[in-house]
Amino acid sequence: MRIGVILNHFEPHQVPHAAPYGFALSRVRPDWTVDILCSTRGEMEFAQEIAGRFDAQTANIQALKVPLVFRIADPLLRQFTFARKVAVLQANVDRLSQYDALIMPEMTSLALRRSAKMAGVKMIFTGHGAGDLYSNPFGNFDKRVETFDLVLLQGRRLACAMWAEGRLKDTSHAIIGYPKYEAVPQTPLRLFDDDKPVVVYNPTQNPRGSSWHRWGEAVLDRLAAREDLNVIFAPHALLFKRSWTRGARLPGRFRNHPRIKVDLGSRASSDMTYLRASDLYLGDQSSQIYEFINRPRPCVFLNPDENNWQGNPSFRSWTFGPVVEDVADLDSAIDAALTEFERWRPAQQAALDDDAIGPGAPFADAPASERGARAIAEYMEQGSLSKDWA
Repeated sequence: MRIGVILNHFEPHQVPHAAPYGFALSRVRPDWTVDILCSTRGEMEFAQEIAGRFDAQTANIQALKVPLVFRIADPLLRQFTFARKVAVLQANVDRLSQYDALIMPEMTSLALRRSAKMAGVKMIFTGHGAGDLYSNPFGNFDKRVETFDLVLLQGRRLACAMWAEGRLKDTSHAIIGYPKYEAVPQTPLRLFDDDKPVVVYNPTQNPRGSSWHRWGEAVLDRLAAREDLNVIFAPHALLFKRSWTRGARLPGRFRNHPRIKVDLGSRASSDMTYLRASDLYLGDQSSQIYEFINRPRPCVFLNPDENNWQGNPSFRSWTFGPVVEDVADLDSAIDAALTEFERWRPAQQAALDDDAIGPGAPFADAPASERGARAIAEYMEQGSLSKDWA
């Protein structure tokens, strides 16, 4: 068997959601050829770093061909379109058609279906995050998920939410776990020289769910005025990288503030560096909230769009801490979250428990990367998965 993992984005944030499956598969099926296929230097470097965490893995990390025009023009084009991603797929279709299956963390690679050369290649979807449905049908809640041959789900919580939406009835899928936890360090981290609580403000990039456009500056102004806090401003990597379409601009007064660390999209903004270094999560509709509560801690959520979230399972994460309906209430919400965290700990723990792999599931004691690799192997060898995987 020949299996490829496609990493095809101008940012490397999707790498830890898919590459671990390739490294684990190379150990589970050492007689198979497994290639990690990268379209950027950043993706390749991240994949190589993750490879070092998988002893005895034998996957090959290789570069995809990128058309010259897109190497030159993409810094401009990416503001408006993901045309580079499709161009990379088209430029490599002959190569990609030689694989028995391709593992991918995003939807754009479905464009390969347009080529008759790809007719025999299975497509396996990993997603890249496991947030709630919120009011945005993207990620795992995108209807195109059902067009993949196999879907790997990051936990039972997500699976149940999708089943409740009537999803995956006719699509092979397996509940795997969250391989990103194996790809990047998990130990707490200290980034400031004092012991003041650290708040990470992590607005999502989707205009339909982001707090940045309506409240962002006011939020940072309030945080900047608090001498009892340190602040990390680490939005989704695309919020400012696609600023022309996302409309994100950061006023200069925040860039050199002594208690605010600003990162508008480096690797650290997506490899859990800032989540590990923070005492309180401040956000809106980002899936990173579930990465943060992997070690339960205080959270505060921003609701500038007046979403009807109470009792709504699509906003489950907003039960993990106070929800701010008026930006004037931000300070009191932060204080409550820090001093009364035990009020919200049970909700966070319940979500973690719901995500846990059941003891009767296949390879229940194995890490997520290995479970995903074994599900892929079973599917490729038998043409289906046992129902125990779901």
